Amino acid sequence: MLDLTSVLPDDRFWNAFLARQRLPTSYRDAAETWFAPLVAALLERQSARVHKPLTPAAEVVGLYGCQGSGKSTLAALLEAWLGELGGVRVLTLSLDDFYLPRAERERLAETVHPLFITRGVPGTHEIWALADVLRSVRDAAPDPTVLPKFDKAADDRAPSGVAVTPAHVDLVLLEGWCIGLPAQPAEELAEPANNLERSEDPRAVWRSAVNEALSGPYQAVFDMIDTLLVLKAPSFHSVSAWRWEQEQKLRNRLGDKASGQAGLMGRPALARFLQFYQRLTEWGLETMPARADLCFHLQESRGIERVSGALASQAYAGHPKEI
Repeated sequence: MLDLTSVLPDDRFWNAFLARQRLPTSYRDAAETWFAPLVAALLERQSARVHKPLTPAAEVVGLYGCQGSGKSTLAALLEAWLGELGGVRVLTLSLDDFYLPRAERERLAETVHPLFITRGVPGTHEIWALADVLRSVRDAAPDPTVLPKFDKAADDRAPSGVAVTPAHVDLVLLEGWCIGLPAQPAEELAEPANNLERSEDPRAVWRSAVNEALSGPYQAVFDMIDTLLVLKAPSFHSVSAWRWEQEQKLRNRLGDKASGQAGLMGRPALARFLQFYQRLTEWGLETMPARADLCFHLQESRGIERVSGALASQAYAGHPKEI
C-alpha cells in the first residue's frame, strides 16, 4: 500500500477545489482522513492494470448514494485527485445525464403508467446508451462518442452533449442514486410504500415496471462495475432534508433565472417528488452496505462515521473508524 502522505494534495489543489465546489475549508481535513486510503488503493490498481493486458482497458468504479449524500462532490474530488497525483485519465458519468427526454417520458406515461412522466426511477433512463458508453470505454474504442447532458431545471435533455474518446480513459466513475442496487423481491411490491403508491399506483403497475427495469437492463450495466463505493445515509428522513438543501442551492445558483424553471420545486412538490424514490431508497439503505466494496456510513451532518466492506479491510487497516 502506498504511503498515505505521498497521495495528499497540496494547498494549491485544495484552494482550487474548495472554491470550485463552494466548500468550507473544513472539508479538506475530512477528505484527507477518509478518502486518502481510497485514492491510494485506486492508484495502486491503476499501476497493476498496466501489467494485465487481458483485463478491460479501464476500471469502472460505481458510486452509490442517496440524493444529497455528496456523491457528485466525491466523484469530482476523486477525478481531480487521481488526475493531479497519478495522471489517471478519469471519466465521470452521472446516471442523471442519461434521463430520457421529456417527450419519451410522456410516451411511457401514456403507454405504461402516468407516474413515468416524473424522472428518477429505473425505467426513466436511456440505460442502453449508458451500457454502450461503458462497453466502448472498457474496449478502448478509438472513435469519439458524445455523452448526453440533462438539464434538471428545464426537466429535459440538454440540446448538446460532451464528446469523449473512450480509448483515452483509464478509469470511469459512474455515480447515481441507484447504482448497484438490486431489484426487490416481487412479494415486497404488494404493500404501498407511501401515499403516492397507495393512491396513484394501487395495482402496483408502476412499481412493478420499475422493479422489472432494475432487474434487467440496469443490472447489465451494474455487472460492468469493478469496484462499488457506497455513501449510506442514516435514514430516509435525512435524505429528505439533504434533497431540500440541494434544491435551495440550485435555486440560488440560477438567481433571477430560477423563475419559471420547470424542474425547480417548492416544499410540497419536493415532498411528492421524493415519494417516487422512497421505496428504492429505503431498500438501498437496507441492502447496499453489504454489497459495497467500500461503504462510508454517514451522519446526519453528512460527516463520515465509519467505513466497512472488503476494501475497507484492506485500504483502511489500522484506521480508527474501520469496521
